[in-house]
Amino acid sequence: MAELNMCGDLNLAEGSGYTTCDLYLASFFISCGCRMVSHERDAKSRRVYFIFEKNPLLQELKVNYFSRQAKVEALNFADNIKSLKSLCHNLVSSTTQI
Repeated sequence: MAELNMCGDLNLAEGSGYTTCDLYLASFFISCGCRMVSHERDAKSRRVYFIFEKNPLLQELKVNYFSRQAKVEALNFADNIKSLKSLCHNLVSSTTQI
């Protein structure tokens, strides 16, 4: 994996997409129609990373999200949060059971 920046986000090599461990940012991206292509758990940090396909709008969406200028449907955003929390729980449960 590439090196994490100060926000906890990971910008992958050119053409690979975008990765974040921020569940709420990932939920926002999904609510805006961005496609999550994968997820993985880092054994060392125990964080779950959400991997999105390359999209020229991701950086603009991220700026709007953190500047509180972004708008999405509240129920859609809440549903995506619940879905990602469930995904994280299942991923953590499956990696801790041996």
